[in-house]
Amino acid sequence: MKAPKLLLGLGAAWLAGWLLVPAPALADRAARMTPAVRVVQAAGPAVVNISTKTRVQTRLFRSGDEAMDRFFEEFFQPMQREQTSLGSGFILDGRRGLIVTNGHVVSSANEIRVQLSDKRVFPAQVVGADPQSDLAVLRITPKGALPQLKLGDSEQIMIGEEVIAIGNPFGLSHTVTVGVVSALGRKVRTNGNQWMQDLIQIDASINPGNSGGPLLNADGEVIGINTAIFQQAQGIGFAIPVNRVRRVVEDLVRYGEVVPAWLGLELQDLTPRLAQAFGLTEARGVLVTQVLENSPASEAGLERGMVLTSLNGREIKDSGDYGLALAEVGVGQEVRLGLRQGGQTQERSLKARAFPLERAMEISWRRLGFSVTDLDAPTALRQRVRTGTAVMIDKVRKGSAAEEAGLMPGDLIRQVGDGPTPNREAFLRQMAKHRLLPRITVLAQRGGVAQYLTLGPE
Repeated sequence: MKAPKLLLGLGAAWLAGWLLVPAPALADRAARMTPAVRVVQAAGPAVVNISTKTRVQTRLFRSGDEAMDRFFEEFFQPMQREQTSLGSGFILDGRRGLIVTNGHVVSSANEIRVQLSDKRVFPAQVVGADPQSDLAVLRITPKGALPQLKLGDSEQIMIGEEVIAIGNPFGLSHTVTVGVVSALGRKVRTNGNQWMQDLIQIDASINPGNSGGPLLNADGEVIGINTAIFQQAQGIGFAIPVNRVRRVVEDLVRYGEVVPAWLGLELQDLTPRLAQAFGLTEARGVLVTQVLENSPASEAGLERGMVLTSLNGREIKDSGDYGLALAEVGVGQEVRLGLRQGGQTQERSLKARAFPLERAMEISWRRLGFSVTDLDAPTALRQRVRTGTAVMIDKVRKGSAAEEAGLMPGDLIRQVGDGPTPNREAFLRQMAKHRLLPRITVLAQRGGVAQYLTLGPE
């Protein structure tokens, strides 16, 4: 009977001793203030939640023939339903209330609302959007200035460096994920035959709703905009480099659209045989095949036969690199070109101009193999489409990519890339924007059948 008392006494002694042991010292708060924590605390207030509402019309009958569909609409009114979506963005200019996000976050939206980190909600208007780069700028009108983020330099990104993504995945506001830069210069297929190029690959978790949110480095600078994910993969996300963001946003704010920059050069990729002929040890760079008259390049003294090796310090290995580098150049910006000629290296400076639209049809004829004209009312009626929805091919060049694809005079072109072509001017603008891509996708229609065609060298 005494044993339990002994055990009880020992237990009480042990408990008393345990209670007398001092609690472990709380971790030093300063030691827990990692770079990621500091970035989130500083940048978080400038990250916003974007919600949209889109009214979508659905037809009870779809025949594939627009004239027949219009006939049915007279008797059966289309049904309307409302779609909602969520995305992210960040404040670029707190004084003017300018917000940057992905273009697909706000495309076709009838109503856009922006929620700040302090829970205030504002209606937003689209300042401009660019489907090709998938970027858009919104404006809100709050009272007083707002916090804003600083843009970094995507040319300084290092593979392996830590990055922080802030966004609103699945509507969970201000979610933070941390990872590293996995790779640079990635190319990812988006919708249909469209591609996004020169993306930053990261392993920070990116989910639906993160689109448009900032990707930050350890200094708190925006180095990209989170934009794309592989739905079937884990640890693979993509972001648009901030240098492209900066250039597109400047044009959207100034002009409401992206104005393509032009130097006046026609270029050709180098092959090993061509490189040897021009005295080069390797096929790196692009060969100048033509310098257009009255262009920035001609005024800077560039000549046929020169090899372009860099643009603003960025190495140019092929025509794809040239297109990506020029996409970051704004109209009126000074451009430095690195060149080789006759075994000698040199540098020339010139100022980019807006691409002259009158040359866009020439590009369509030479590269794609067709020219277009506006669609008049009688032709639209014969084609069973609405006027102002397409342009019509009037000529097809023999032996061209268009002829090989089966295009014929009288066929309609409804899109170039992601951009609609309701008239000839819109077609020229889209050709100007897509002219530097190695292959150009068009949406062609004959009768009631429409299909995407990608034209250019394989």
